[in-house]
Amino acid sequence: RGPWVVAALRGMATSNSPAAAVLRQHGATACTDVTGFGLIGHLFEMCKGSAMEAAIDLPSVPLYDGALACIEKGIASSLQPANTRLRRAVVNHEEAR
Repeated sequence: RGPWVVAALRGMATSNSPAAAVLRQHGATACTDVTGFGLIGHLFEMCKGSAMEAAIDLPSVPLYDGALACIEKGIASSLQPANTRLRRAVVNHEEAR
């Protein structure tokens, strides 16, 4: 599992400056990181705050190497219970599985 952790830490330490430049170029007025509360948690808060909805193409969401293997073995973030409670924000549960 060591290489997975090293790769994840390297990814987390990579600057988001190029992405921020693209967002500015396209007129983005808000953004967030995807840390402890995960993609759904942060997206939910942004949508709630702006009275908007969002669609996620799940097969297009990149995962760190080893992420699925960890989940399958019961290894999850300490914030996973809070993230799981956000299921209420997902309108297509069956499709999202």
